[in-house]
Amino acid sequence: MEMILISALPEEVSRHRVLSTAEAAALCGFSIPHFRRLYRSGVVPSPIQLSTRKLGFKTGDLIDWIATRRHRPLAT
Repeated sequence: MEMILISALPEEVSRHRVLSTAEAAALCGFSIPHFRRLYRSGVVPSPIQLSTRKLGFKTGDLIDWIATRRHRPLAT
């Protein structure tokens, strides 16, 4: 399977691309088990149910979530 670079796609296409759990975890910089804990607890954007056992995550939702996390002030 050939890997598609998200940055190589037009923005309107890349933001709507659906990522697997492994791809979403890699995009956010988390391990797969940690990313699963985050979406089960509602911390990351909600997944899309693709089949009975398969979830997908919209790239645009994850990018927006990452951007909001970067601009959050650190707790003191």
